[in-house]
Amino acid sequence: MCGVCSTSLQLHTALPKPQPHCSNPTMTDQFLIRRNKIKRYLIRQHWDAFLVTNPINVRYLTGFTGGSGYLILGNSGDILLSDTRFTIQIEEECPGLDTYFRRTNEPLPYAVAGVLGRTTTGKLGVEAESITLAGYDRIAQEIPNWQLISVKNLVGELRQIKDRNEIQLIRKAIDTADQTLRDIRTFLSSERNEIEIRNELEYRMRLNGAEDKSFPSIIGAGPRAALPHGSPSSQKLAGQSHLLIDWGTIVQGYMSDLTRVFVFGKKNKKLQTIYETVLKAQKAAIEAIKPGKDCTEIDAVARSVISDAGFGKYFNHGLGHSFGLEIHESPRFASGDHSILKPGMVMTVEPGIYLKDWGGVRIEDDILVTKTGCEVLSRRVPKSFEEMSCVIQ
Repeated sequence: MCGVCSTSLQLHTALPKPQPHCSNPTMTDQFLIRRNKIKRYLIRQHWDAFLVTNPINVRYLTGFTGGSGYLILGNSGDILLSDTRFTIQIEEECPGLDTYFRRTNEPLPYAVAGVLGRTTTGKLGVEAESITLAGYDRIAQEIPNWQLISVKNLVGELRQIKDRNEIQLIRKAIDTADQTLRDIRTFLSSERNEIEIRNELEYRMRLNGAEDKSFPSIIGAGPRAALPHGSPSSQKLAGQSHLLIDWGTIVQGYMSDLTRVFVFGKKNKKLQTIYETVLKAQKAAIEAIKPGKDCTEIDAVARSVISDAGFGKYFNHGLGHSFGLEIHESPRFASGDHSILKPGMVMTVEPGIYLKDWGGVRIEDDILVTKTGCEVLSRRVPKSFEEMSCVIQ
């Protein structure tokens, strides 16, 4: 619908039963399934509607990639609030979804009031993490008869468990990242610097089918590999013992996140010892992953291996994190995060050791929690010390 249409705005009455599946493709059905899960929660809470303001959550629940809009879930169906710039895009991405196209210069909070009704009453859940205080106050002023309820991470908790389609897209993102690393290996030479490697890496991502990088690529040669989130510099590979690359790709919105370390030159006992320690810690943590485990437990497994080898104080970040439509999602493998692992969660496992003025080693893979344990989604990406050793000219 375009503009305020009273026939579709009776959101203050009783909530409906979950919407039936439509005749559109499977992915459209999947968005309905996700929205209906949220709406069943609303029924249990006796809320009349739920306002989604996080653009990532809007995309997750509708397929809309425009990033400029809200979603209202309520009794008369689900209404996407946007503007006429996205008319055609919404028709393509969200077939069958009711849309309120706000008027020129009509702020989104006003549009919310236009949809819900300024004189009606009800309970409205609002995403606490994404709406500003000013936006919250503006909505409250426009619909004074509605009770606004601040809600934390409702959609985020649903996003923790990836469905079959999401896992398939993550696999594709990992495949593009894998091919990109294999391509970049042939690009490496002693005269290449970190910035050049970053530029070629991200160019190759797109050639291999990625729509974008999932985060700014981290490239660190030699001593600069000790910076866990270091930005690429003009440091050349000449004379360096190793190169750390932390990269990821996006395929249809879903991401990958991997880290590998290339090893150069003659045999380096210290480098091999640190590398093998990190790899041992990673393997131990992966073997420990299974449903029902506490995230802190998994972090502790890897940390104990590194500590036993004498490098405990040089592992200075959490072991890993969930990802999907965003590169950092919850839960995390970290001390203090007592989230319980469930089938369908996708996590990174990325232990590291970082020594100032020497360098660092981090090895990162993407892991799917299964019903009986876990699957290493990035298992085809080379990572042994021998596989990562190479000669550059």
